Amino acid sequence: MSIFRRESSPSPLAASEPSGPSQKRRVTHVAPGTRLRGEVVGETELLIEGEIEGEIRVEATVTVGAEGAVAGPITAPVVRVAGRVVGGVTATDRVEVAPTGSVEGDIAAPRIVISEGAFFKGRVEMKSDRAREARRPRGAGEPESNLVETGKP
Repeated sequence: MSIFRRESSPSPLAASEPSGPSQKRRVTHVAPGTRLRGEVVGETELLIEGEIEGEIRVEATVTVGAEGAVAGPITAPVVRVAGRVVGGVTATDRVEVAPTGSVEGDIAAPRIVISEGAFFKGRVEMKSDRAREARRPRGAGEPESNLVETGKP
């Protein structure tokens, strides 16, 4: 019996993404009833329907299924939560919390969707260049070239 299973077909929890015959998705699946402790790192998508206790750092989409649970921080480009996460969630693209999802921890991402009915306890930080530019006061960080010193007291 294997703890991890790699699938080349899309999972029912993943959003539909275009995939042609030349593009195969690789998914690491933590099956229901499986409990893992430790650090999870990798480059393939991660579908969690069991339990993970520890840090998750993945270079692809992380999906916590409706029966899935994570105790620890998650870092990935896209994080989808339909189950339970206790820990911070950081994404470089977006975080989505489904109506059945529960997040207890801070969320940081450029785009964040928390569906009606979802549970969330923590802080939200929307991190993007556009957001930083909009918050920056005019003239901040720009050289003050319009000031002229004459040398007179």
